[in-house]
Amino acid sequence: MADKASTNTGDDTLTQECKPSNKASAKQRAHIEHLMQNIDKPIELPQPSSKQSLLKPPPEIVLNVRGSSAGASSSDFHTYRELRRKEHLRIKLMEAEAAEDVIGEEFNRERESLKRQDEEKTSKNRAKRQKRNKAKKSTKSNSTELPPPPASED
Repeated sequence: MADKASTNTGDDTLTQECKPSNKASAKQRAHIEHLMQNIDKPIELPQPSSKQSLLKPPPEIVLNVRGSSAGASSSDFHTYRELRRKEHLRIKLMEAEAAEDVIGEEFNRERESLKRQDEEKTSKNRAKRQKRNKAKKSTKSNSTELPPPPASED
């Protein structure tokens, strides 16, 4: 044993450093190095998942039809729990979407109401301003114009 320790060269320590301690990190490192070799090539990033991706559409043909519980095996309970979980998730997403629609409609109603109130206030102020300007013009035209001041003789 002591002989092996004394005969170790720098190459052994180099190979130990290159060995990945974590396979996932080694894969990431290799992938990043591969990407860095082609810097000019654009990287295609995956699209962010949406709410719809949480739930797959139901199958067109149902292969595992549940009938009577007579003769149910022990694995049927787990299948039942999975189906129940999927159904609850589907209902939860439907309720969230309905609540979102209600909130959106309420927001739009409130926004329209505020917009209508602002428009009424603006039109009222516009009418006052026009009335004031009209009165100012009429008083200006009705007033007797003063003769120009006499020219001063220098």
